[in-house]
Amino acid sequence: MDRLLSTKQVADRLGVDTKTVLRYLRQGKLKGSRIGRDYRIAEGAVATLLSTAAPTAEPATATAALVTAVVNQKGGVGKTTTTFNLGVALQRLGRRILLIDLDPQASLSASAGIPVAQLTASVYQALLDEATDPLPLIHGTTSGVDVLPATIDLAAAEVELVNMTLRELVLRDVVDKLRPRYDHILIDCPPSLGLLTVNALAAADQVLIPLQCEYLATRGLTLLLRTLTKVQGRLNRNLRIAGILPTMFDGRTTHANEILAELRANFPGQVFDVVIKESVRVKESPAAGLSILDYDGNHDVARAYIQLATEVDHGR
Repeated sequence: MDRLLSTKQVADRLGVDTKTVLRYLRQGKLKGSRIGRDYRIAEGAVATLLSTAAPTAEPATATAALVTAVVNQKGGVGKTTTTFNLGVALQRLGRRILLIDLDPQASLSASAGIPVAQLTASVYQALLDEATDPLPLIHGTTSGVDVLPATIDLAAAEVELVNMTLRELVLRDVVDKLRPRYDHILIDCPPSLGLLTVNALAAADQVLIPLQCEYLATRGLTLLLRTLTKVQGRLNRNLRIAGILPTMFDGRTTHANEILAELRANFPGQVFDVVIKESVRVKESPAAGLSILDYDGNHDVARAYIQLATEVDHGR
């Protein structure tokens, strides 16, 4: 007979907090019996959840992953939201997905339900030590995507990478070790055009640019495109732009509609037809450790990310 565990014991076993365990119980991902103010959960149910959330361990295949860097030097434009939700949407299409968190704020890792404060190793170790195998650093998630997480240690990488040989290509070496195991690898970049972002651009096959539909967000687009041209010329000749993704779009305002029309006029063929609307539900979902597809699968934004995933997957 299975041993019964408390929510605290289950949280320790899974490496999450007790609120996350309670959420799993509400969602039916765990089954337990309520006793007073606590629950008792069968050890076998916890083992089953751990096995379903284990990192992808597919054998190497002939088809390597398509690597997409999600980039914009401006913060707050939806890079992390897009990386996570697009990754989950691609996984729903039956693809094997790895998300790489390259932002020291670790927002992607936290959004996916990974206990960042408890991590002892992250993408930082893989970048700074070429002998480190990145595969054991990868975490499975209940959303079905794998994540190579970040911690605040990554903030030091910008300085430490400066003295390394071929410092712009360090992430490419890490990614190349993982390409055969996945169909898509998405890289969530920091809000800057520093060395970490340049590493992502050098490692990627294509760039996806989330862009908030407001004037201040569009001002840096020319600078970003200039940086992409330099990377294409010096580090990655095969790098291409997958598209500009309008995000946080409020169709009720004249300003947002004018910005969208201007984008499509100035960058013909480079702006996705898909538009990610402004939504409170999208802002709520990371607090629950869920993508919008799991949090509210019928929402307009969830459907938009499925449509975007279909377009991105078609580019493989």
